[in-house]
Amino acid sequence: MIHFGSWSVLENPEFFSKKFVSDSHKLMDKYYPYELDYTLDFKVKEKYIEKWYYENMDLLYKYGLTHEILLNCLKNTKLEFRNGAKKFLEFLNKNNVPVIILSAGIGNIIEEFLKMNNCLFDNIYIISNFIKFENNLMLKFSDNMIHSLNKKIQNLPLNFQNKISNKNYILLVGDIIEDIYMVPKEDLKRTLAVGFLENKVKENLNFYNENFDIVLTENASFDDVKNLIFDK
Repeated sequence: MIHFGSWSVLENPEFFSKKFVSDSHKLMDKYYPYELDYTLDFKVKEKYIEKWYYENMDLLYKYGLTHEILLNCLKNTKLEFRNGAKKFLEFLNKNNVPVIILSAGIGNIIEEFLKMNNCLFDNIYIISNFIKFENNLMLKFSDNMIHSLNKKIQNLPLNFQNKISNKNYILLVGDIIEDIYMVPKEDLKRTLAVGFLENKVKENLNFYNENFDIVLTENASFDDVKNLIFDK
């Protein structure tokens, strides 16, 4: 739903270390190609992605992230909703549809961003990597690290699984193929899966079409998602 990932919010040399920005980009250059490589064995790919996330977390400890820095970076960020996403969240809230945001990003940033945009509704549940701060200083990350390849509803506490267990239909929205695994295989027959494909479109289009019911490219809007739901 959001353009410009939550990790990238902290890459602001005005408020955080320039060296952090440089080191973070080096990790991105090193590991991001593995995330986009759908010819790679899953277990091999997962090891690379785990290393990337842990090394990125270590950088935040190393350069002394504080809650104040996080908020300052967020207030001066390029982070924005995908077109139509805010209206879509308002529509889901109005109709009492539970929304589970299962994210490999930084939960604090997602939560604060929704607050800033008056969109942290009661029907929204955020499952992500939350940073615990104490006296403004970063104390630790969530005990169970969530990365792009291990996001699964069935790994969550039962109270979150129950949010969808009694629903006739599930709408799954993702931007990498592994997002399809957020829903258990037995629930896919009641799931409409929408994939946003933004990178290496020609190389990955067939992979996306094989895994998602609907594939949207070229900066597609959430208005398109809403229209397609009603078409289906």
